[in-house]
Amino acid sequence: MSITPKKQSIEPTKQASLMPTDMSWDNFEKMFDNFRSHWPFHAMVEKPFKTTELNLNPNVDVTEDDIGYQVTAELPGLETKDINLNISDNVLTISGEKKIEKEDDKKGEYHLMERQYGYFKRSFSLPPTVDQDNIKAEFKKGILHLTLPKSEKSIKNQRKIDIEG
Repeated sequence: MSITPKKQSIEPTKQASLMPTDMSWDNFEKMFDNFRSHWPFHAMVEKPFKTTELNLNPNVDVTEDDIGYQVTAELPGLETKDINLNISDNVLTISGEKKIEKEDDKKGEYHLMERQYGYFKRSFSLPPTVDQDNIKAEFKKGILHLTLPKSEKSIKNQRKIDIEG
């Protein structure tokens, strides 16, 4: 039987938001859904209180192996120039903005608008084992891949402890 040290994890930081969410409008939405249900094309009418700009929050996966961590974020519709990566006080922040298309670009009037636009920000507390000077980032086809290697010292300090008995 052996004991291996507990792995440290990358945790999203908790941030309070002063912006309202869809949940605060549930009763209004139900009322308007009932009212609009008698309209032709009612399913195509945008919900008046839905604020999609407030809900842009990219999905992120974080994995770990023996030599480091991998962070993968879905950022569809963005380009590299729209994304910012920063590290400060052991906190990795992914932020950016997905801008709405200009009025000149649209073809016709909207009947339904579900794509999300706006500013986003995700922050993660990094474990002390991350070698912050060697983090690599790659962005392809709307997916941001970050490689966060563990420091040489932390890799060398890992060892198996045998239990007698």
